[in-house]
Formats: sequence, C-alpha cells, structure tokens
Amino acid sequence: MEYKISINQLADFAFATDARKKSIIKQQKVPNPFLIPWYQLAKARMKKSIISNGDFNPINEGINELKLRNPKSKRQIIDKQVSVEALRIFKEIKLPELLKDIPFEVIKTKKFKSIIMDGVEVIVSPDVIYRIRIDGQNYIGGVKLHVAKGNIFEVKQLKYISSLIYEYLQEIIAEDDEIVMSELCLSLDIFGKRVVSAPKNNVNNIKTIHGLCREIKTLWNVA
Repeated sequence: MEYKISINQLADFAFATDARKKSIIKQQKVPNPFLIPWYQLAKARMKKSIISNGDFNPINEGINELKLRNPKSKRQIIDKQVSVEALRIFKEIKLPELLKDIPFEVIKTKKFKSIIMDGVEVIVSPDVIYRIRIDGQNYIGGVKLHVAKGNIFEVKQLKYISSLIYEYLQEIIAEDDEIVMSELCLSLDIFGKRVVSAPKNNVNNIKTIHGLCREIKTLWNVA
C-alpha cells in the first residue's frame, strides 16, 4: 500500500497537533531501518502473562531478570528503569475475568496483520489473539499493548484501537464458526493504567477512523 500507519500511531495521530501529525507521517513514510524497539523484554513478559490467564510469574521473572542487567548506555539504562516500572504497573491492571477464569487458545496466524481503511493500510498486528469457548460457541478477541511513559493515551484513543482490533478480527481472522467478542478486543495502556474494550456499537468510532485516514492521505501527499 502507498499509505501505511501502525494502529498505535493512528491513535497518536488522532489527538496530535498539526506539527506532530506531520512528524508522524514522515516517520511512516520513511521508517528508520536501524530503530531498535523499546521495552522488548517487558512486552514479551506481559504477553506471556496474558497467555497464562493473568499469571504474574512471567512478570516477576521479568523484573528479576531486568534487575540483573548491567546497562552500559543511556538508552539501556532508561529501557531497564521504564521496563521494570511498566511490569510493576501491569500487575495493577485488571484484565477481563473471562481471560482469567476460562482457559483459552492462542491463535497464531500467517494472515495479513493489517486492515484497509479508506485506502490506508492500518497495521493492527495484535500482541495476542485468543479463542475462547463458552457454552459450545467459539469466540475470539485480541489485545494490543501500548507502553509509552511519555505518551499516555486518552480513553477515546484506546477505543479507536480496540474498535480496529474488532474490525480486523471480524474481517481477517474470524472463521465461520467464530464470533468476535467486543469485550475481549482490548487496548491496554500500561502507564495510563487503562484497559479499554471495543464498544458494542463501533459505528461512530469507525466513521472517525475513516476521517483520520483521509486526513493521513492528504498529509502524506505533501509531507
């Protein structure tokens, strides 16, 4: 696709200043191939905890592993400090009881990680996609993590993300015998200490997202 943006960047774009919007577009147009993702260990441990029905052992192990690290650079020092803090905060966040009480299956897929919105490829790529069986019916959902101490999302931004997760699962992932459960389409902002599920009615959020995508295309062509 000519136009492309990640789901968290789209949420950032929605509430950004004009200058920040232009910066986001430039980053998406010319990604830095040498950019090293932040907080990789912390995110991996959070995913493992979710997969383990909210078990905190992976979180505690991650904290202990980080404490043993001897960072050399300023970046490594920040990564360690923020990762430990993020893992501790994760333990305070309440996941839906369904993900704790009922065993579920993790869905690993080779299907597209994106959804097309008004000609813009939105890279959804949920951190975890799960299938849960209730009363003989298969339901699916997914979660997207946002770990950014200096960029906490508003509830509305998190709803955009969870709404897009729902649309992505509905359009790309769900099989004929599966129902996408809005309560299990989750946007999780660690430093905001929020977990927001997709609303029962996505119409207004999706309408807004289409508008954002049209704006992205306009700015893309002049950036």
